[in-house]
Amino acid sequence: MRATVTVKAVRAALPESSRERSTVLGLAYFGAAAVVYATSFASIALASSAVARIGLALVNGLAVGIFFIVGHDACHGSLTPNSTLNKWLGRIAFLPSLHPYSAWEYSHNALHHGFTNLRGKDPVYCPLTVDEFRALSRVEQRFERLCRSWIGMLPLYLCRIWWRLEIRPSVEHRAHIDKRGTFGFDRSIVLAFPVLQCAVLYGLSAGSFAACAIGVLVPFLTFNWLIGFATFQHHTHPRVLWYRDEAEWSFFRAQVQSTVHVEFPRWIEVMLNNIMEHTAHHVDTKVPLYRLTNAQDAIEAAFGEENVITEPFTFVGMSRTFRTCQLYDYDAHRWLSFDGNPTTEARSLEAEAQWGSTGMSLPESAAFAASTPM
Repeated sequence: MRATVTVKAVRAALPESSRERSTVLGLAYFGAAAVVYATSFASIALASSAVARIGLALVNGLAVGIFFIVGHDACHGSLTPNSTLNKWLGRIAFLPSLHPYSAWEYSHNALHHGFTNLRGKDPVYCPLTVDEFRALSRVEQRFERLCRSWIGMLPLYLCRIWWRLEIRPSVEHRAHIDKRGTFGFDRSIVLAFPVLQCAVLYGLSAGSFAACAIGVLVPFLTFNWLIGFATFQHHTHPRVLWYRDEAEWSFFRAQVQSTVHVEFPRWIEVMLNNIMEHTAHHVDTKVPLYRLTNAQDAIEAAFGEENVITEPFTFVGMSRTFRTCQLYDYDAHRWLSFDGNPTTEARSLEAEAQWGSTGMSLPESAAFAASTPM
């Protein structure tokens, strides 16, 4: 029987060098992403046809995502050693994706990382039960089905995360964001950014309104699909468990056992700033994106494939996840289809208790998990 795995013990598996932050490297990643974004954005206006503009706008949507990943690291305080620099780099990097910095800081850093896969606290893609799904209207059921599909990655993120948490948060959610004191400013600059984009596109394209529409809308929608696709894979898999009982939830179960490393060819992982090496990022958000590869290798070596979910990306595998992970049975800890039929075996958490317990209470563990400089 293995010893209890505490948060400290999990993080001790990481090489100390994996937490080393560099101003030079951080600025280099930021600068490279900014150049790729600006170049691909300007090329939309300079293109000679609508077809070329749409193609370049799709590329620019990918560039928005790459820039966002840099901002994501800055928001965690891991891009550079300077907290003030991180905050401003993060705000700038979030502008093309239209994400207010302070809203993301709360919904992502505090809630998602602090309570990963805990129903009622983690706001990211929490699966419904059979009864909840059947209580929905027919339109709502169709939307839920859509969100567990290839095309549904766009509305899943756009409606469930971007609009609900970042742009128009609930009164209760906003009360927490406002404690940081910058939401009004952050949202204002985000909403002003498309106006600036249109002005630049209009000028570069010699007055083409089509260039403005394509250059603003297509990259934004492309980004939303890409981030929906990536984040869905991070925490949705036949082996991933979700929790509604705080007594069952733990740091190890959430951050190690329920965070997926989807493996892509190395050139894609480099292009995406290693964001898919996600287990290490959840174990310690202080690990910068330029050190995630070694950190992920260390976590996988320490806890093995029985605990760390790694899977090469395939279209077949992703389609299987869409079919398998639709609804969830929180009592038996198994995935269900929309018809209510089990698609995975029931899990007994008592049999896994030696791995599940962190030796810390939920608030302590969550606070430790989300210990990102604000």
